[in-house]
Amino acid sequence: MENKRVRRTPVGNLRDILTVRNQDPNYSYRWIAEDPQRPGRSERLKELGYEVVTEDMEVGQKAVDRNTKVGSAITRLGGGGITLVLMRIPKEWYDEDQKAKQAKVDALEAAMKADVQSGRIPGSNQPGVGGLLQIQRNK
Repeated sequence: MENKRVRRTPVGNLRDILTVRNQDPNYSYRWIAEDPQRPGRSERLKELGYEVVTEDMEVGQKAVDRNTKVGSAITRLGGGGITLVLMRIPKEWYDEDQKAKQAKVDALEAAMKADVQSGRIPGSNQPGVGGLLQIQRNK
């Protein structure tokens, strides 16, 4: 008889409480903070195409308190009175949003490089040393 030991996390180690398993690959998921001092974040994200996740999904490690539900939303306590709410958006829309954000970054970087090559301090229209601006990205 083979003895299979369940993998455990020793006392005192960090616990995985936010990993969401069995995600639908057609969606991008994120936890958002609902702060009672500034309510309405989930409503604003709904206007942008996000939806509150209501499916019964496995969240965190077995040994950690399981997800709780407020209404039918998957939530976690975030500390300081903040509630974390699991939301998702169709992957196609998420990818479109990321491309739009990257286009803004690319335009800003191009303007900074042009300023440096023209001898100006980037973003100031002030004379500078000029030269070469290198931007490294972690991918």
